[in-house]
Amino acid sequence: MNIHELPYDLPKTPKGKSHYLSKVLTIPQHLLSGKYEEESEAMAGVILYRHLTKEEKYQSMLVIHRLQNRPLKGRLIEKITDVTVNPQWGVWSLSNTELLQDQKFHDTINTYASTLGVSASALSSKDFAVTLWKTRKVSKGGWVSLVIWGSVYFNASELSKANKEISNRSRLLDSAHY
Repeated sequence: MNIHELPYDLPKTPKGKSHYLSKVLTIPQHLLSGKYEEESEAMAGVILYRHLTKEEKYQSMLVIHRLQNRPLKGRLIEKITDVTVNPQWGVWSLSNTELLQDQKFHDTINTYASTLGVSASALSSKDFAVTLWKTRKVSKGGWVSLVIWGSVYFNASELSKANKEISNRSRLLDSAHY
């Protein structure tokens, strides 16, 4: 397990790598301490964690636990826990195959919703807000609309995350490898 196994075209400098990976993992840059090589290797281990063997996972955790930067260490362990519970909580942890399947799924739902004319348009949401303001209650139809709008919005958000991660990946690695 090392940083060169990642599907990203990383910057050449240790600082650049560290900053890039912190963006992928949505870790605030102020949590980086300046030991960029160590921190980059730890972040690479987090990204690859779900796809590592038991021994490699152990080695990855050792790299994380050796960090002197306690806030970053805690955040990295949190990221591993999140994707262990639900890989969708970190699209960066998905293999290329999983990521492309996720994108296809959300794109299909988006296409069906568009075909049916279901969208969270600003005009319909404005009408809903006006009715809600006047009556101070939500009808059954209003609740159905809220659920549909929420679902459409959630799906669009998930599709956007998958598309962004696909564009972040500069190369596709063998899915058996990552």
